[in-house]
Amino acid sequence: MRSLFQIRGILLSLRRRQDIMIEFDQLSEFFSDFFDYQARGKFIYFDFHLHTTASQGVIIPPSILAVLSGNTHLISVTDHNDIRGAIAACERGMNNVPGIELVCEDGFELLVYFRTLDQLEAFYIEDVEKNKHCYRARRTTRGVDYYLDLLAERDCYLSIPHINGLAQKNYLKHLPYMKSVLKRVNAVETYNHALPKNRNINAQIVRRAYQLEATFGSSALIARELMSFYRYLGKEERRHHRMLEGLFRQSMVSPLAQSWTGQ
Repeated sequence: MRSLFQIRGILLSLRRRQDIMIEFDQLSEFFSDFFDYQARGKFIYFDFHLHTTASQGVIIPPSILAVLSGNTHLISVTDHNDIRGAIAACERGMNNVPGIELVCEDGFELLVYFRTLDQLEAFYIEDVEKNKHCYRARRTTRGVDYYLDLLAERDCYLSIPHINGLAQKNYLKHLPYMKSVLKRVNAVETYNHALPKNRNINAQIVRRAYQLEATFGSSALIARELMSFYRYLGKEERRHHRMLEGLFRQSMVSPLAQSWTGQ
């Protein structure tokens, strides 16, 4: 059976025709270490940009736990310069990719994913906690280049969230060094549920221009936001599965799929 990652090019052209916003086929194999992608036809909740209320001491709201515990899921709790939510998710046995939304000195943010919780904790203690801003609790005192140099030496995966976001989170508009940053990351978040469709389309255009991979997520903090993304993701997954089924049917009759006879 072909994996999702072996048919990216074909799916890309099909997705353009069917206007599917979530780029399932551009998700990195980095995440396949946390989940068996062979399962098809069953709804899976994917969310690689999920927030908790760690700063308020609640950690993971019960309403969000109820949604996730009842569904097959692969998530990443990525709180701003905080890992208590990620630790709580892992301790509860949730299928969570250890991650953090790193907020740099100038407000630029990076989604940083690790293979193990120990790796995330080591990075946080050594390079985030001690560099937290005294007055701006959700920022560090170090710039993005400082962290890109550090993270290049760690076993992690980097994605730029909301690259064409609103106000100060519109990096394409406000950061002149954006091109150099794009050359040093693995992916661009090409669907953020908190953003309008045109903003996500612009993110997809940037991702393709730099030949990067994609991440996507709800950017949710409360259950209502998560449920909205849950419903949208379900529609996108059903459309994606229909495309896959059509592709497999085509491969059965394609001359390229027939055995070579030596003639």
